[in-house]
Amino acid sequence: MSILLMARRRRRKTTDGKAKQRAIRKAGFCLYDSKAKPLLTKAWEVSIDGSNCRVSFSRDNLHVWINGEPVEVTAYISDQGMDVDLYFDVTTHKGHIFSDVEGSEMTNTLYMDDDIVAQHQFSEKN
Repeated sequence: MSILLMARRRRRKTTDGKAKQRAIRKAGFCLYDSKAKPLLTKAWEVSIDGSNCRVSFSRDNLHVWINGEPVEVTAYISDQGMDVDLYFDVTTHKGHIFSDVEGSEMTNTLYMDDDIVAQHQFSEKN
């Protein structure tokens, strides 16, 4: 497992030159009480290699699921926890979820192989 993680290891820096915090985990290994499960932040239905896939994530615990199965994620957190980058693999493709909070608005973007697949903006005013 560590060999795979070292192959994709990159240093991420914020615009002010400071390194982002990094966490690596697989969904399903929860440290929270079963009564207080984190909420699903966003889910997308996308087509990958001709088949439909459901990609979902929780910003609460930085977990990602593909078709309900947990996947290993490398998470980078910056800007005092307001920006979150989640990197994962889907078959032979590289997935990336970027979640940004500005004020009362949250924008979640799903990338596959560096192309935007889907974007969702949520505002507390809605």
